[in-house]
Amino acid sequence: MPDNTSPLWWLFAAVSVAAFVAAMLPGMVSRRQKIFISLAPVVPFLLLLGFAALYEESVTKWLPVYGAVLLAGALSVVGHWKALRTFMTWRSENPGKPDEEGPGTPWILQLTLTLPVFFSAAILYVR
Repeated sequence: MPDNTSPLWWLFAAVSVAAFVAAMLPGMVSRRQKIFISLAPVVPFLLLLGFAALYEESVTKWLPVYGAVLLAGALSVVGHWKALRTFMTWRSENPGKPDEEGPGTPWILQLTLTLPVFFSAAILYVR
């Protein structure tokens, strides 16, 4: 593992963003959904920048956490692309309805398993 100040973490972050977008984009059916998923990695990065500025920490030090969260999101839909596409089609056809009324979301279980594992490992590495 590279040191947590290594510039290789920027490459890891870029690969994580690409993996997240590549995994999620095929499941999106409308233009609005595709734009939302494409811009989704920006929000956690802005939070990371704010956190780093607030606590006077290096952004590079916390890039493993950023990348881990995005990779967990990408891995949560692996094997569930058809179900994701079905759900997103239902969402675009039924705007405003609660998600509970739509088709099931089997990738949520996968996310609840991958996110804590990846996030915990990244936090342990950073600290």
